[in-house]
Amino acid sequence: MASEQRQKLTIKNQYMFNRVMTDEDICIKTLERILNKKIESLEYKNAEQAFEPLAHTKGVRLDLFAKGENKVYDIELQIQPRKDIAKRYRYYQAAIDTASLDKGDEYLSLPVSYIIFICDHDPFKQGLPIYTIKRKCIEDASIDIKDDSHWLALNCKAYNKTKDAKLASFMEYISNGKINPKDDLVLSMAKAVDRANEKREWVDKVFSVSTIEEDIRREAKWAAEDAVRAEMQEVLAEAVKDARK
Repeated sequence: MASEQRQKLTIKNQYMFNRVMTDEDICIKTLERILNKKIESLEYKNAEQAFEPLAHTKGVRLDLFAKGENKVYDIELQIQPRKDIAKRYRYYQAAIDTASLDKGDEYLSLPVSYIIFICDHDPFKQGLPIYTIKRKCIEDASIDIKDDSHWLALNCKAYNKTKDAKLASFMEYISNGKINPKDDLVLSMAKAVDRANEKREWVDKVFSVSTIEEDIRREAKWAAEDAVRAEMQEVLAEAVKDARK
């Protein structure tokens, strides 16, 4: 029985989340709940969509990429905290925009885009349940830039701080797996998770891939880089001091 429990994936697993979100009905309802707007249909959706703008540049692999009528959606599940989330927004936007235009297309042809990070932590450490990020004019914040790009981050740990009961129910399910029996979307997601867990070969393959080790290595790399920068600053400060003697 213990072995069976170890082999069950939850919605917080990256591969499970991506698999569930490829269900068009679930994907549409998730987007509608987060964006609070009606979405008629999706023309295309793909888990782990790869974008490689140029052969020599860093590629991007999006968790769930979907297209609607002149709209594109990128949904990212982020369980572990990351220091690079702001730069990821920037790079993902660039990759999506580059892939959206063919040679000779007008910039006005760029689709409306939404990049959504669903986090099980507070990505910007300000205690908000939702962060909506837009470009603005520093000198006059009332100016509407109208670049049609939209960046959102959900802090699912703070689900009880949002006034939208349906969104709170979705965020709570992502964060701790609680299933609201009155929430059709959450029930659909939970059933999709159960069905996927019955695919034993797929589940075993997922468990063979360790993303936790990747996160540990990444954090170690950042810590080492911070240490090197701090050491360089000390060396520079000593050099300046010696030069002034």
